Amino acid sequence: MTDRILASAARVLGRRVGLRLDPATQHRLARSVREAADACRRDVGEFVESLEHDPHALQELLDRVTVQETSFFRDPGQFEALATHVLPTLRGPVMAWSAGCANGQEAYTLAMVLAESPVADWRVLATDVSRRALERTRAARYRDKELRGVDAARRERFFVRDGDDWVVSTALCDRVATSRLNLVGDALPGEPGSSHIVFCRNVLIYFRSPDAVDFLERLARWMPPAGYLFLGYSESLWQVTGAFKLVRLGNAFVYRPAGAPAPPAAARPAPAPAPPPARGSMPGPTPPPPRRPTTTTSLPDPAELMALGETAMAAGDYEAAVTAFRKVAYLEPDHPVAHLHLGLTLEAAGHPVAARRAYAAARGAVDRCDTAAVEAALEGYRFDELVALLDTKLGARG
Repeated sequence: MTDRILASAARVLGRRVGLRLDPATQHRLARSVREAADACRRDVGEFVESLEHDPHALQELLDRVTVQETSFFRDPGQFEALATHVLPTLRGPVMAWSAGCANGQEAYTLAMVLAESPVADWRVLATDVSRRALERTRAARYRDKELRGVDAARRERFFVRDGDDWVVSTALCDRVATSRLNLVGDALPGEPGSSHIVFCRNVLIYFRSPDAVDFLERLARWMPPAGYLFLGYSESLWQVTGAFKLVRLGNAFVYRPAGAPAPPAAARPAPAPAPPPARGSMPGPTPPPPRRPTTTTSLPDPAELMALGETAMAAGDYEAAVTAFRKVAYLEPDHPVAHLHLGLTLEAAGHPVAARRAYAAARGAVDRCDTAAVEAALEGYRFDELVALLDTKLGARG
C-alpha cells in the first residue's frame, strides 16, 4: 500500500468523521484498509477511491479503524461521583448519553448505576459510528473476561448466565436505546436540554482539533445548564475551549457548561483567601495556620501531562509535547504509551536517535508489564498492534 493511498483514506476519515490519523495510528489504518478492501472484494486503491461515494465501503472501514475496546466500570471514581454527587440532585426524567459507546459496557454500567439510584424515570442512549459496536451493544452478551469490574452482587442482579456468556437482563436492556451517530456530521440526539449526563470518554482524543472544538461547543449549547460531561482521565479541555468548566466531584473531575449554576457543596473548589481588611477596620480573629503537607512539593499528575502532550502534539508544538511526555516517562517508567508518544514526537521533530531510544524504552516497558496492564494503558489498541508498531520502528532503524 502506497503512502498516497493511505493519505487519501486518512483525508476521507478526517473530513467525514473527524478522525485524526497521527503516526501512532498509521499501522492500524493500513491494516484496517486492507481488511475492509478484502471484505468488499476490491483492490486497495479502488476501495479507497470508493470511500467518497460508497457508504457501505466507508462503514466497512469505520468498523475496523475505530477503537471499540472498553470495560464495565472503567475509571470507577467517575461512576462513584455520578452515584454520590450527581444523581441525588436530579429528578426524572433523566437521560444519560454514552457518546461513543463501543461494545456497550459503558452504556450498561450507566444503566446499572441509574437502576441503583433514587431516580425512577431514566433511560440510557448508546451511540457510536461503528455498526459492529452497536450490534454488540444490542446483543448485550459478554464473555467472562469482559465482566471484569462487575462485582458478584451486580452479576446476580443484572446478568443472566447463558452457556459460556453473560447476557444483560431484559429489564436493564429495555432502558438502553442504541443509535448510529456521527459526532462530527450528525445533529446531537433528542431535544436540546434532554440529557443531563454525557459520557464521552476517550473519543475526542481521536478527533482533529477543530472538529473536537466544534463538537464541544455544540454540546455545551445542547446540554442543560446543570448538565455534567464526563471525559476520559487522559483528556483535558484546558486551552481547548471555554464552553465548559472543570469541577471536582469527590475523587473525580467532570465538566459542566460554562454557564452552569454553582456545583453542590461537595463539588465546589476551595474558597479563595479572604481579602485583607480595609484600612481602619478591625480584623477578626486570626485562624490557625493550615497544616503543612508532609512534602514540600506535589508531583504533577501523569494523566494531565499526557493530555497536555497530546494537545501540544496535535498543535505541532513538539517542544512542549516532548517536555510533557518526558515528564510522564520519568514519573512512570513502565508506562509504554508515554515512551511511545515521546518517540513519535521526537521523530516528527527530526530527532531520530532520541526517538529510537524512546521506542526502545517503550519496548522494554511492554516486556516488564503483563498484557492486561499494557492493554489497559493503550486506550483500546491491541497489545499485538503496539508490539508490531514498536518492532517496526526499531527494525526500520536497526
